Amino acid sequence: MVKQKLYIVLTLSFILQITYAQNQANIWLFGDYVGLDFNTGEPLIIPYVNTQYFNASATMCDPSGNLLFTFNANIIRNKNGQIMQNGDGLIGHKVASMGALIVQKPGSNNLYYLFTVPRYTSYDGMYYSVVNMNLDGGLGAVTNEKNIPLEAAWDALEKLVAVKHENGTDIWIITRKFKDNCFASFLLTKDGIISQPILSPAKNSDFYEMVGNMKVSHDKKHLVVAYTDGQGIGALRQAYDICNFNSSTGVIDFLFTLTKNDGTTQKIFEPWAVEFSPDSKLLYLTFFNEAVGDLMELYQYDMQYYEDSLQLLQSEIKIATGPVNGLQLARDGKIYCTGNFYDHYDYVSVIHEPWKRGTDCNFEPDAIYMGPDKVYLFLPNILLDYLYRFEWDAHCSGQPITFQPNFIPEPASILWSFGDFSTSYDLWPVHIYEHGGSYEVNVTVNYPNGRIEKTSRVIDIVESPHPDLGPDTLVCEGTPVTLSVAGEPGSYAWSNGTFGQPTITVLDTGYYWVNVTNAEGCRTRDSIHVGWYHKAVLNETNLVITPTSCGGSNGSITGLTIEGVIPVTWGWYDGNGNLLGNNLDIFGLPVGNYFLHVTDDHGCVSISDSYTITDA
Repeated sequence: MVKQKLYIVLTLSFILQITYAQNQANIWLFGDYVGLDFNTGEPLIIPYVNTQYFNASATMCDPSGNLLFTFNANIIRNKNGQIMQNGDGLIGHKVASMGALIVQKPGSNNLYYLFTVPRYTSYDGMYYSVVNMNLDGGLGAVTNEKNIPLEAAWDALEKLVAVKHENGTDIWIITRKFKDNCFASFLLTKDGIISQPILSPAKNSDFYEMVGNMKVSHDKKHLVVAYTDGQGIGALRQAYDICNFNSSTGVIDFLFTLTKNDGTTQKIFEPWAVEFSPDSKLLYLTFFNEAVGDLMELYQYDMQYYEDSLQLLQSEIKIATGPVNGLQLARDGKIYCTGNFYDHYDYVSVIHEPWKRGTDCNFEPDAIYMGPDKVYLFLPNILLDYLYRFEWDAHCSGQPITFQPNFIPEPASILWSFGDFSTSYDLWPVHIYEHGGSYEVNVTVNYPNGRIEKTSRVIDIVESPHPDLGPDTLVCEGTPVTLSVAGEPGSYAWSNGTFGQPTITVLDTGYYWVNVTNAEGCRTRDSIHVGWYHKAVLNETNLVITPTSCGGSNGSITGLTIEGVIPVTWGWYDGNGNLLGNNLDIFGLPVGNYFLHVTDDHGCVSISDSYTITDA
């Protein structure tokens, strides 16, 4: 028999969950009564909406890309543009850099959380409200959980970002506390928001330096924060902080500060916006350059140098001077840019190929005309995970892994390179990594309109357990068999109901299996068949049992033959276990019970039923 290793797909907390629809960020409403719709794969202008959307704006769609509701600093409106039931009087500030964020509650189809933080001139702190889309006939309503303060973030200002936990389900809500000079990572779970955040020290900054963006890289390894002088009084810091982020723990580690200023009191370059390329390899930053009037400057940095401040700064390439204020990646894999620093603007600019180094990134200024003075400083705040170009559903070696494309419209053709010299042209490929390790998955997408997109992500594959019960085995009937995977660490579950033990002993024939699960949740099954050697068969066709007489010893057993195996030895034993002889025909027996022991070439001993000699 050929044994098979079975790699079992787990539905556990640490396995990435494929959503099969990732269109919640397909509609943006922003600025002065305008918006963009990405549902077709091309940004279509929404020429008029019935409210203004300032910096503290957020939009939520359903998984199919249909608008659910919007927020514009103080009011939630339903998909029809009407004020949602109980949707007014919300605490927020319209010009906070990242003043609002909407996320769906983990494990729920109808509950959404709205988080808000204030402008640096306010001390309201961080609040949340809950929207239930099952209410008001499906138009939604704000529940009694409205304007709930998060006491641990009483001093939160300006900055608000969301990213899913490493488990792929829970969500980190990250803000910046100015008084305590730390980051606060709140975890949103299926049970609600955990009020005690993970606190991480941050570099000292005053409250008036809190203006500017904060973003997590798409590989969830880095966090970059802008600090600019909101009051124009020559703040001590005008810089970006480069940090590491741990999506499993929520911990943020400050690495160093990146600034274009020379350390004097005169701060010419004011940091403003942050965005990463979809593959997390390139960092885009904008600066307000006081030396060139109202215009902003866009720079690109190579994130392979994220641990070295000098090398990261030296990797800087200036992309443009012009309308590049706010930055936001969209569902089409492009980065969109708002206008100049002080005034409203007519256009949205675009970085068409943000994965390319330098000016090859194809920055197009004034790419989309939105109308006179329609564009404000920032674009809507979005949960990072809604913007992944592709995803996968497992992370264990030897296990089929399905890759989900999030490209719109559907590509005309696609090429996947899995980082192990394997490729696929399938839209939804299934791939098996034979060994654990980090693999860079590269995807080249050809769209129907001729556009080409290239993107990549690193997938970390965990080495699956390798339990080995050995080959199928045959033993003598009744012989205990010890099955063991003691050399393979993990947790154990056996087919006979035994749990937690790496070794079991079995007495019966049959199929046995063990599941071994390692600490990362990868589970492998190995199986074995335990059988018995064929027993010797006694042919009694010619059996003759001759009794003894008068209490003597002249009984006999004759005529037996042995079939089915090639015996090595045999012998007759009395009821006390004494060997009487090694011939099949035995004579000179007194009254008693006698047994024939047959030993085959496997060493298995078969013992016959008793043959009885009586006294005639």
